[in-house]
Amino acid sequence: METTGWRVRVFERRPEPGPASTSRQRSWVLAMYPRGIRPVQSVASVPLLAERAYKGLVVVPAKEGAKPVVLERTGDPRGIRPVQSVASVPLLAERAYKGLVVVPAKEGAKPVVLERTGVLMDRTLLATSLLEAARGQYASRVEFSFGSALRDLELDRKVAVFGGEGSGSDLRVQYDMLVGADGANSTVRSLLAAAYPGQFDTEIISSGPSSGPDSGPGSYKAVYGMPVVPVAAAWAPDSSAPEADRTLGEFFFFLSGGSKGFMSVCKDIDGTFCGYLAGPESLWEGLRSREDYLAVLPSAAPQLPAEWLPLLADKLLEAPLSSFPVMRSLSRFWAPGGVVLLGDAAHTVTPALGQGLNSALQDCELLVAELRPGQAASSPESLDAALRRFSEARAPEIRALQELELLQSTSLARLNLSAGLSAVLPLLLRKWLVINYSGLALVGTVVATIAAEGRRKKRAEAAAAQAAGTGTGTAEARAAEAAAGASGVEAAQQAMADTLGAQMVATYVRSPPMYELLRGHMGYRDMLTRLYGMAALGTGCTAVLLYGIGSLLSAAAARVLAG
Repeated sequence: METTGWRVRVFERRPEPGPASTSRQRSWVLAMYPRGIRPVQSVASVPLLAERAYKGLVVVPAKEGAKPVVLERTGDPRGIRPVQSVASVPLLAERAYKGLVVVPAKEGAKPVVLERTGVLMDRTLLATSLLEAARGQYASRVEFSFGSALRDLELDRKVAVFGGEGSGSDLRVQYDMLVGADGANSTVRSLLAAAYPGQFDTEIISSGPSSGPDSGPGSYKAVYGMPVVPVAAAWAPDSSAPEADRTLGEFFFFLSGGSKGFMSVCKDIDGTFCGYLAGPESLWEGLRSREDYLAVLPSAAPQLPAEWLPLLADKLLEAPLSSFPVMRSLSRFWAPGGVVLLGDAAHTVTPALGQGLNSALQDCELLVAELRPGQAASSPESLDAALRRFSEARAPEIRALQELELLQSTSLARLNLSAGLSAVLPLLLRKWLVINYSGLALVGTVVATIAAEGRRKKRAEAAAAQAAGTGTGTAEARAAEAAAGASGVEAAQQAMADTLGAQMVATYVRSPPMYELLRGHMGYRDMLTRLYGMAALGTGCTAVLLYGIGSLLSAAAARVLAG
């Protein structure tokens, strides 16, 4: 907002974030995708994010005299770009992108994307890094007030009333625009719902990722600090590659589901593993001791390493129980008088696709795009028009995201036929869509992997033939000579380029299908359209296959009867 000329005052109900005031056990780690990182990097310089980004890395082309190819940082715009466009946030810079783009030398050619599935962020570390960046770069026009809860809104006067815990008097603040980014239990949204009956009522779409037709909202316990063991290390997509060739800092999920619930595990930012055990409310009723957890873990998470179970039981016994958010839909995100809702205040999602933070940051980016200097702030009417445009463009995108969340969480949900036809039919339909989409995506993955390996072999054969024809030795020998003659920086760049090239073949085509959609640099509606299209194609292929099988069986039966 400050970059468009606004003076900003931020009021936060909670105390200022910091290691002493925040517990990781009440939350799950954040997954930031390029759609979330790029918005941040476009507005802020965050050293922690930039530290690990590959910047200006040059891949020396094999063909002599060809134009060098530069590896550039890139990203899907949803979450990262809004923050980076206005502030320098070290944490975002450290883990800036899940991948790189090889910009082709030929103008207009399609870039080759070297991507990983995501980047983990610690919530407290991210919050403090963003706060530090904002204070350091925008101190003159951005002000923060912690421990200040919104009490009331006088919409006709454009006045917000804040009060702190234990404070004797309220603070009345005049505003030109009020941005409600106050979470899933938004006070701003509640006050708007009271002021505009029927216009800000939320529709409950889903109770949470662990919920089946009869399980309620679902709860979870988060654990951290699980050691690296061979079984867990093998979960990495490139675990079969030599250690030196593996993608550093890759983020991936491992889901282990059973009859009692499921557990989601991933590699934490410190190299250990973290995760959460999730299930319906009934799961937790009988868990009172370490022995109780040891008894239930094999049925809730049967694929976890046996070495982890005693430590997991201890950690889960001590961890607090938290509830998954209820996914809600809102038809509009703005109100007359310069009021707008962002993030969870406007649209809650589940952790199923890791898009809560990323979609909220993209909200910021899209709102700022409507508020560019001279476009919106000239009058209250023009401001309201800008907020309306933002809301009308964003609401359908968010509804598509929520449908994607339902499809992803449905793939983990258990069927309960006793729940009734109205609950079971939507679940069956979504399972069918995911199965057909995933089936075609798997075929595409296999084809892409075979094609990539074929290209690699052809390049190797061509290099060997060239070496034999020129008498200069093997391709490996010539590469070694070139590296020996290069400077230290050039040698390091060449080594990194070789590693990235190997990773493209080893890992890029082997990610889970739903996450391929997230990495597709497209809008949520486009993602949903692609999923529906592939599911329809898969359904058609299934129908043709079944028809063919039926025809063969009928013909065989007719021959038997005739004989």
